[in-house]
Amino acid sequence: MNNQEKIAKCIRVITAPPVLVILMLVILYEKCPTIFHGVRDLWMSLIWLGICPILAYPLQKVLPGWKEKGRTGQRNLAFICSMIGYLIAAVYGVLANVSSELQLIFNTYILSVVLLDFLNKVMKKRASGHACSITAPLIFLTYFVSWKMAAFCIFIGGMSFWASLKLKRHLPTDLLAGSIVCFVSFAIALVIM
Repeated sequence: MNNQEKIAKCIRVITAPPVLVILMLVILYEKCPTIFHGVRDLWMSLIWLGICPILAYPLQKVLPGWKEKGRTGQRNLAFICSMIGYLIAAVYGVLANVSSELQLIFNTYILSVVLLDFLNKVMKKRASGHACSITAPLIFLTYFVSWKMAAFCIFIGGMSFWASLKLKRHLPTDLLAGSIVCFVSFAIALVIM
């Protein structure tokens, strides 16, 4: 592995979807605290959107039948953990009567994972979940905080896309499709709110 590949691998870890969603939620809590009806909403968001998807990595090592599946199994388990976490977040949002802004975030995440699953499994098209999850903070930080956040998010997203291409994890079309899924999910979530 050469130096560029080592840097790319490091960037992929730093820009892992759960890391970015946790960072986004903390920024939103600081910059737009009215999105959250208190610290409980923040913690529930962090747990179900950020921590639950991360659990796939340690779980893969201990769950029977998953360890032997290697990287593919790890990705599939991460997708399952994400779907469970996002669904619980969306249900929590409805039951706890969270702000419409927080419900918009929850709905966008659950719609994204459903659309990604449909595209990847049913339509047999490749859309990057990593790209989709990197696009979400760009959308929400720009939408709720300011357009100034877009430059920072685009820089982070650009680094992550470069790393994905450098490590041959995705094709440019996979990254574009994943990003489009996030924008479409956000638009649908806005309409149904």
